[in-house]
Amino acid sequence: MSTSSSTSSASPTSTGPVPTKAERLARAARRGWTPPPRISIPDWADNVRVLAKEAGSTSGKYRTARVEIARGPMLAATEPGVRKITAMVATQLLKTTLIENLLGYHIHLDPCPILIVQPKDAAATQFSKERISPFIKATPKLRSLVGSSKTRSAGDTLDYKAFPGGFLGIVGAGSPDNLARRPVRLVLCDEVDKYLPLKEGKPLDIVEERQATFESNSLNVAVCSPTITGESNIDARYGQSDQRRASVACPECGHRQFPEFFRHVHWDRGKDGKTHRPETARVYCEACGTGWSEGQRLRALDTIRWHQTRPFECCGVRQEPLERYRAAVIAGEGDPLEAVWDWWSSPRHAVYRARCSECATWAVPNEHAGFQAGKLFSPWANDAPPKQAGKWLAAVDEDGKLTFYNTQLALTYRKYTSKQVEADSLLARRENWPAGIVPDGVALITAGIDTQDYRIEIEIVGWGRDEESWSIEHHVIDGEMSEPATQEALSEYLAQVWYRADGRPFEVKAACQDSGGHHTNAVYQFSLANLGRKIWAIKGKGSKTAARDPVWPTKRPSSRTKKTFQPIQIGVNAAKDDILLAYLPRAQHGPGYMHFNGDWDVGAFQQLTAEQLHVEGTGIFRIRKWVPVPGRANERLDCRVYALAALRGLMHLGTKLNREADRVGAIAADLAPDDVDPETPSEPETIVATLTRPPAVPQAPEPKPPATLAQPAPPAPGPKRSRPGCLSRRLA
Repeated sequence: MSTSSSTSSASPTSTGPVPTKAERLARAARRGWTPPPRISIPDWADNVRVLAKEAGSTSGKYRTARVEIARGPMLAATEPGVRKITAMVATQLLKTTLIENLLGYHIHLDPCPILIVQPKDAAATQFSKERISPFIKATPKLRSLVGSSKTRSAGDTLDYKAFPGGFLGIVGAGSPDNLARRPVRLVLCDEVDKYLPLKEGKPLDIVEERQATFESNSLNVAVCSPTITGESNIDARYGQSDQRRASVACPECGHRQFPEFFRHVHWDRGKDGKTHRPETARVYCEACGTGWSEGQRLRALDTIRWHQTRPFECCGVRQEPLERYRAAVIAGEGDPLEAVWDWWSSPRHAVYRARCSECATWAVPNEHAGFQAGKLFSPWANDAPPKQAGKWLAAVDEDGKLTFYNTQLALTYRKYTSKQVEADSLLARRENWPAGIVPDGVALITAGIDTQDYRIEIEIVGWGRDEESWSIEHHVIDGEMSEPATQEALSEYLAQVWYRADGRPFEVKAACQDSGGHHTNAVYQFSLANLGRKIWAIKGKGSKTAARDPVWPTKRPSSRTKKTFQPIQIGVNAAKDDILLAYLPRAQHGPGYMHFNGDWDVGAFQQLTAEQLHVEGTGIFRIRKWVPVPGRANERLDCRVYALAALRGLMHLGTKLNREADRVGAIAADLAPDDVDPETPSEPETIVATLTRPPAVPQAPEPKPPATLAQPAPPAPGPKRSRPGCLSRRLA
């Protein structure tokens, strides 16, 4: 038996010379000065990352092509010029993958201070345990770098992980100290719609200031599924970006389209024509009309390309890339993509840049890259069109629709607003009648007066049968209401006489003036001096219960209240219900229809539609109230509310609107909008003509499906409106 103590294979001896200390230092210096390889984040993930079994449904080597829609946002991180990335996407699509791959790439190849921000501290701890730790443990390159020092407990904790060249902090957005105490180069903000405002400001703004010292190579990333229209942080941030959207090529004809559920997904109905068969749902090509099988849809996802779609103004022309693409497709001349975008790509970035049609320059900056994508881009079987169709049909109430829009379509949604009208859609309704002339359908005139600090805005409104209305003039008087000259100018304006085309005169029968703000006493004194002219000082009364206060109060004044002057408290929420929900959506001339002259521009309509219906509380404590859209003025809406209140005040005093219309010979003129020719179709009768811009509000449009296919049901109608007959009998 041999007892040789020869060297074991487990401890081999080196046959080469042992490097000296100087050689080791030189080698380390060369490694330190060697720049990281110039590869993209998708390439890094494909070559290095390993999926952790405990962190998802799959494990093993990571492949970007498995979820191709994630490639674009990852490429944006190495795109020249990009400093911000916003991903407003559906749930379980790419958000966490984007954060993990950005983190792994920078730890391995481009180390720096990194901060991950979750909504709360508990969420940060959970994210660290369930996602970050398994991700690092499963990837050998990262496992050898993170917390590898002897003081492992200090360098690898739940909320702090050290690595050569940087660190990772994982914090909650609820504490300003978490966000402001350290400078960082890479910020990764997750679930930003759940961030609560702080006394110091918005968490997104606070954490952005931590990157001030990294001028040229910082990156700020925010990801989330959207929530409520007007309240969503991720939607507001996406609106500030270059608004990239993804297109796919049709497997049959090669046409590129931007898939949308309500436009491109259709399914069959049963023999009774009413029963839906969501299991037959498919994506249809808008050019050739082919319905894609699930295999074709998955092949189409391999052709995903991202396009800048933000509208811009260049060379004095406002341009919308998606509208230009639509027009180019309809025209059928050349390549429609080349008419709108330039393909800009390298191994580290790829995007279609929007080009000005006049000077051919790239007109949309790429400093802030924004991405929006719904579940039509998901490769998972549970997100196939039949599954999505079934979820839509199951969304029978407003809460269900909110969930569907947010999680499936990656769009915002506001409940109980199915009848609200957007400002842009009202431009085509403008009519032409001579300035200062009372239209033939007017029975009487009222005025709505909005008192601002340094000006007074007045709308003169003509009212016809069944409260059909005409906006005759909007006038602004500069000056403070407390100044005698301003009051005199207002009195003279309200005293002028308006004339119909046949010469019949009209005077302002009544006016309501807002007494809120800083000129309350001046409004009171002006109203007291003009009570005989029915110029009433009013004050808006909000709803504190589910019941609506009437537009004009019905309670008679008591002997005590008669002794002192008090403004009339009007039900502003009820007035806005009538204007924004009952009257403004009406498309046919007649009862309640609102006519606008050609001097109304998009800014005026934005003021008229500057408030949205908001529901607070639950059950019997639910209150519906109108709230302003942030950043939008609402003077036009206030003026119309006050003009309607003046009309209701006249009716309270005994005026019969329809009888007054008969007395003055009011005849409703059927004026067609200027820009609409009823004998000319608005679009060519082709399938390509169904290309339209994506909906600006979260409401289901009415798609034009192929012959025998059922279209998705639109959202349920809003609050029930009075029948024209009932309204007529009440006013007669």
